[in-house]
Amino acid sequence: MSDDQPVSDVSPGVTDSDEGPGWLPAIMAGTVLFGIIGFVMCGFTTWLLFQKRTEFAVRTLNAAYLPEIEQSLLSPEEKADVLDQVSKLAKGMERGKFENWQSAGILQRLQRTPVIAWGELQAIESFAQKNADPDHAAEISKQLSRLRKSVADGNGTSFDFEDVLKPVYVADSSSPSGHRLKQPLDMASIGEVVTLAKLVADREKVPDQTFPDVRIGAIVRDQIQSGTIDGGF
Repeated sequence: MSDDQPVSDVSPGVTDSDEGPGWLPAIMAGTVLFGIIGFVMCGFTTWLLFQKRTEFAVRTLNAAYLPEIEQSLLSPEEKADVLDQVSKLAKGMERGKFENWQSAGILQRLQRTPVIAWGELQAIESFAQKNADPDHAAEISKQLSRLRKSVADGNGTSFDFEDVLKPVYVADSSSPSGHRLKQPLDMASIGEVVTLAKLVADREKVPDQTFPDVRIGAIVRDQIQSGTIDGGF
């Protein structure tokens, strides 16, 4: 290289200016800000829903629970009793008779109580009494009686009844529950129901005997009273 050739003062790979951090700080700040806003909005929404528990309970009872009872297979006497209790309950909530925690607790307890399935169990037992021999019919009544007693004792739930009744359910998109009792019933399916009912009763340590008739209206009354005093579970 000639001594007269100019030499560049800038080394290869070195730029004339430093670009700095760019948009990264702004992006990080925006992310934090949106996170804070989201947290505040989530908290506000939760608070708002918390304050509207009675309103939600009234809507659920009037729009869903009462119509389901109307269409249930409960005996006419029991259906009238439960409808009367729940109708008065909804009106009491509308008048502000119950605080939010009471309304939420009562609704939770009612949804846990197998009111609709109670009528379906009655239909199954009635079919068995007409179509099974006396000894078999007596055994069916005993096991279904034990299942009902588990509810009266505060242990059996609507979830248990759903499981017990699966052998006699068929899908029905027009039903709020998504299913209904299959028609006609048959003794083979009822036998499966009885086996499952016995498992629930055994789990809850219900004595292996037939119990006096348990009224679902009395259970509903107890649950409303318990929800008023203690709230939900």
